[in-house]
Amino acid sequence: MRSRMESIQEIQNAYSLVTDLFIGIVDEKGDSFTPFSFPQTVEIGASTYIQDRLKEIIPNSCHFEDSLIYDFIPGLKMYIIPFRLPFQRTFFLVSGFFLEEGTKHEVLNFSGKTVQDTSLFPLVLQAKEYSEAAKQKKLRQLENACKLIGQLWAAEHERMQYQKKMREMKETVHFLSDPQADVDSFLTHVQKRTDALDFIGFAVKSEANVFTVKYFHSGTDRSMIGQKFMLGEGFLGQAMAAEKFQIWTDIQEDPRTHFFKRFGLLPSSLFCAPVRLHGENKGLLFGGSFHRAHWEEFLVEELKFLSSLFQSIYLISSLKNQINSQRIQWFTMNEILRLLAKTTDGEKLLSIFLDMSMYLMESPAACVVFRKNRLSEQITFLSRGMDETLRSVYQKDLESRFFTKPFHAAPFTKPEVYRFNDQWFLEYPIICQEHFYGILSVAVDQPHPPQKSKECLITLANVCGISLAMAENGSEMNREHEFYHFLIDLEQYFRPDILHHKRKAKEIARKFCRSLDLNDLFQDMIQYAIDLINLDSAIIQKYFPNKKIQKYIEMYHYLLENPMDMKEEKIPLESKIIFLAFQYEIDPESVRQLTDQLSQAFILFLEGLEEEEKEEMTPGKTDEEKGEDGNVPHGFLQSVNLSRREFEVLDLVLKGASNQEIAEKLSISYHTVKNHMTNILQKLGVSDRAQAIAKIYQMGYFPKLD
Repeated sequence: MRSRMESIQEIQNAYSLVTDLFIGIVDEKGDSFTPFSFPQTVEIGASTYIQDRLKEIIPNSCHFEDSLIYDFIPGLKMYIIPFRLPFQRTFFLVSGFFLEEGTKHEVLNFSGKTVQDTSLFPLVLQAKEYSEAAKQKKLRQLENACKLIGQLWAAEHERMQYQKKMREMKETVHFLSDPQADVDSFLTHVQKRTDALDFIGFAVKSEANVFTVKYFHSGTDRSMIGQKFMLGEGFLGQAMAAEKFQIWTDIQEDPRTHFFKRFGLLPSSLFCAPVRLHGENKGLLFGGSFHRAHWEEFLVEELKFLSSLFQSIYLISSLKNQINSQRIQWFTMNEILRLLAKTTDGEKLLSIFLDMSMYLMESPAACVVFRKNRLSEQITFLSRGMDETLRSVYQKDLESRFFTKPFHAAPFTKPEVYRFNDQWFLEYPIICQEHFYGILSVAVDQPHPPQKSKECLITLANVCGISLAMAENGSEMNREHEFYHFLIDLEQYFRPDILHHKRKAKEIARKFCRSLDLNDLFQDMIQYAIDLINLDSAIIQKYFPNKKIQKYIEMYHYLLENPMDMKEEKIPLESKIIFLAFQYEIDPESVRQLTDQLSQAFILFLEGLEEEEKEEMTPGKTDEEKGEDGNVPHGFLQSVNLSRREFEVLDLVLKGASNQEIAEKLSISYHTVKNHMTNILQKLGVSDRAQAIAKIYQMGYFPKLD
């Protein structure tokens, strides 16, 4: 297939033969764009001179828009015809040479006296004399050549543009198959790939007839995010009201651009495409150009195509979010119930429920006001995401509405929306066995929250009621637990040395269990047994009736007398770990002499632990390098290998902050927060925020209450 330049050269050669003139194309500086074509009847020896002379002539003729006849040298004439190619550059077709009818002798005489370059004389001799009619005929032929070249170039340019757009569209369609694709990344992709768009954004419905810009891309500018407009207001509001794709051009002076001009954005053209799913307006895709006042028809079609693709990616993203939200809700509820079975500390559980409720319901704030005991007069208030002023006044408001007189049943039977200080709160009573304990309240962004939010709140409030009832009855249900702590307190007073060894042994045992990937229940049983190993067996049997614990301790004492039986399978793994951990704390050398497989693994584990401790004590490390923080329980950051900044991000996640809020709080970029979250999830070995929150709570860390 011939190239575009080869085709142009063939047209140029053909017209040179037809007109019996040389023809060439030069740019605005006079530089050759194509090699000159000469008719077969003409021999030219001054090609270099012609090209040099054109570099003087053309720049001085650029301002002419019409064809002209120019004296190359006095009396020797040529055509200069300007024409424009699709990429907005002006070129010139130059052609010659010819003489006015009856002037050859005169031009020869004058040239002989004035022109020093003798190589130009053949130009005059070879030049033909044209009448006025002949000159005009040649001019029309040459102008037709320009049109033909322009059409050829335009067709080729359009073909290349079409191929480019097809590649871009294929890339965009392929983008939809990326499992990581979402609304934000799609908009970023479109803004970078589409030359016609200097900015693009998406606004979502936030309240009745109110829309908020959620995503905006214009290079590094994201200033429009969070801005609101009403249905029918300005360009964007009118597009939402019309519910159809719309284009506005040449809008620099239109007052409706004030919505953008407030932020230093000066659009010249704009498109808007409402996004509808299941017959409901979900938002508005919009974008525009700062420089292009008008859009060609093919660009309008491209924008319609992109709008359709966006609707698809929005649908896919929405479905993903719904599925993920349901999965997170089930997972979170499972974790809540597991924690409920594991602890009877009502206040601690309620602080967890606040975090979970904010995350599940995407709420900026939540609180719970309750009585720890339904017969008590003391009222407790816990909150997340509230500043001190709001927390104080809202607490008083809740107390005055629900605790001024005793309730024997719930004050209302379904979640109710309550407006306080320009903020909507979804409230629901905490009840258990028909006893009213308090109110769970979560901030919402509209007076009519979705039904699923109400259902989620009911479930959380019910679990809160169960946790408070369990805490209230804890003295009856957990006498064994109280006796256990009583013994620990006695040991602290009478035998602090033994208690110290136990604590060290429990720490070693816990880390060793984690290295073996043993579950939490397994670890808890070992921890519990270590605290009881020096008690008389009769006391254990009387006050601690757990048969497993009794067996673990019994076999531990057996190993004290018969350490070489560590390889015996009949001895529980728990007893072996208790023996290794406690015996290592008392007599390390006796453990190092053991040769069974478990003991050797324990020794290797200890060597690695010692190496980590040496590394931790290496001088010169900063807190950032160590990942330590004074507000974190000892060893917490080391156990999860988080940096200080990652911990700060995680702490805000636990308090219900979104990525954007974290970025603002820590004065870092939104994408930096996303990178930190990816690292945190990888280090914790979980796949999403809900699992991360649950795991951190399992590890014993709880964020400081507001």
